[in-house]
Amino acid sequence: MEIHKHQCKVRQLLKYRKEWGVEKFRAYLIKHNFDKQTIADFIEQWELGNRGEVNTWILKNTLSQQQGLDI
Repeated sequence: MEIHKHQCKVRQLLKYRKEWGVEKFRAYLIKHNFDKQTIADFIEQWELGNRGEVNTWILKNTLSQQQGLDI
């Protein structure tokens, strides 16, 4: 259950970033205190292309295998 809650929190941040743009999103992050793991997972998911769609969580190794990249 804790993993699900964490992923939901990260997905919500991804959605806000997509909808609000970078300036408003950064102001939101400054106003709220998020733990380092949430921010790290947000950055990783954003870089992997996750934009907060329902139940979406991209696994780095799975994506690499799908694209033929041995990362």
